[in-house]
Amino acid sequence: MRQFEESVEKLLAAVRKHDSVQAFQKAEQHVKELPELERLAHKMKAYQQDAVLFQKIEKDQAASQAGYKADELEQELSRLPVVQDYREKMQDASDLLQYITKTLEEKINKELIDDK
Repeated sequence: MRQFEESVEKLLAAVRKHDSVQAFQKAEQHVKELPELERLAHKMKAYQQDAVLFQKIEKDQAASQAGYKADELEQELSRLPVVQDYREKMQDASDLLQYITKTLEEKINKELIDDK
């Protein structure tokens, strides 16, 4: 079991050093340094929650209006270069993690099949 834990730690260290993960962490930090983005995201989530609530109590016009405002804010956020960069870097890091997960899964399944 100790060897497994050491292997996991080595893998985690390698992932943390990977360019795509480093780039994502920098982009994430940049986003966190912009309080206006957080305010807009919070406001968008509040409108989304309002839309759901209004739908539940059958206030269709209010639900539609809140949904529209949430969509408007989401589009505004999506157009910001810092958000586009963040999403791109997040996707790159996510692709890396998916590749690692898929490779591990394939190797584990192969080992299990070979052991039978």
